[in-house]
Amino acid sequence: MIRAFVAQGAGLRDATPEEALLLTKDGGANGWIDLDSEPEESVRAMLGPCGVHPLVIDDIVSEINRPKVDDYGDYLYLVVHSARWEPGQSKPTLREIDLVVGQHLLITAHEGETRSAATAAATLPRRPDLLSRGPAHLLHFLLDVLVDHYLPITDRIAADVDHLEEVVFRRDRPDIHRRIVRLKRGIAALRRVVGPQRDTIMALTRDEFRVIPAEMRPYLRDVYDRLARVADLLDSYRDEVASLLELHVSVTSNRMNEVIKRLTVIATIGLPLTVITSYYGMNLKLVEFEWAHGEWFVLGLLVATALGTWAYLRSRRWD
Repeated sequence: MIRAFVAQGAGLRDATPEEALLLTKDGGANGWIDLDSEPEESVRAMLGPCGVHPLVIDDIVSEINRPKVDDYGDYLYLVVHSARWEPGQSKPTLREIDLVVGQHLLITAHEGETRSAATAAATLPRRPDLLSRGPAHLLHFLLDVLVDHYLPITDRIAADVDHLEEVVFRRDRPDIHRRIVRLKRGIAALRRVVGPQRDTIMALTRDEFRVIPAEMRPYLRDVYDRLARVADLLDSYRDEVASLLELHVSVTSNRMNEVIKRLTVIATIGLPLTVITSYYGMNLKLVEFEWAHGEWFVLGLLVATALGTWAYLRSRRWD
């Protein structure tokens, strides 16, 4: 699906991609073209005549890029990632968004609907100034919405960490180890994107790029600050989850030690009983068997030996 918008003066209207390219070529209008799940042939046919570098086109259709920003003079090529981690998902869903930012044209490409692009398309009719003031303003809006959707993810991670801290000592949660490892992997996947993406947005705040007006840099720094906060929170949660994993292993080891300790106590109590029963089980004529209540003497000896062994172990705090 292809969406195209053109802003001329204070007005905004839908347009065809060809019309948007034509009107923005001479600077008479500002345009936005959004490519959603377009096949490779369509992307190449549209971007090739626009003067977009072949390497940029290759990166757009490859879908394997890390967050980055490349300066081609008349335009910038950016790669950012949106994130979504819904309840029940084992890991976050990361979606690459490629952006070509020119003086009068913004091109976005992604596989599947993204909330930032959908929000921008829904907001533009009410706020045409986002595009009429230049593609850099719409770029800021897209990045701002994209970073906003990272914050609920950090809140969810914080809630998961707090919950895991409460249940890590319970014996009725055999799945706790799997949940901790799953959370750890999800945080690692987010960190691999958020770190480079933070550096990418930081690069936009410097006086390096012709297509980013000076008045936009403070707004981009605000986006950078919030993304840096997300990165710091993820680093903190990573350390907490690693500590939780170590704590769970330690708790499991302690429980195993308690089991071994109890079995050792039982075996220690049973050892002298085994000696006594082996002695009286020999095929010999023993005087105790000639007593009137010899069998009760043997049973009493067994009980007394067991109680004595247990009392000794308890005095040594072995049980």
